Amino acid sequence: MYQFDARPEPWLRPHLEALAEAVRAGFRFLHLPSWDDVLAIQGMRVADGAMDVFLSYSATDALAARVAVENLDFHASPLSLWEQRGAVADVLTELLALPPHGAPGAPVLVTGRVRDLWLPGRFPAV
Repeated sequence: MYQFDARPEPWLRPHLEALAEAVRAGFRFLHLPSWDDVLAIQGMRVADGAMDVFLSYSATDALAARVAVENLDFHASPLSLWEQRGAVADVLTELLALPPHGAPGAPVLVTGRVRDLWLPGRFPAV
């Protein structure tokens, strides 16, 4: 099994801390296509009628979105209420700062279809 270095490079720490904060906030993560051969990390959290989704290929290439559960369509890219691209730490910080779905100040208007979040078929089955 892979052993983590207890002392990551300083530039990587904010990104790892943001991932740890997301886990504390209820996100569950997958290492795709497998733990032994990580090409991407995908995280999801479902709460209050919304799904928050996160995908990262590297510390500087991340995408997050919020989708109302009622708008999920597994045959098409989902309609997003909020979407952000950028570095892992920036994207997760903004996503975790969103008010819960349905609360005052939470995004309510569909901004478009979020692309590149769903991975089935992109990687070989493990």
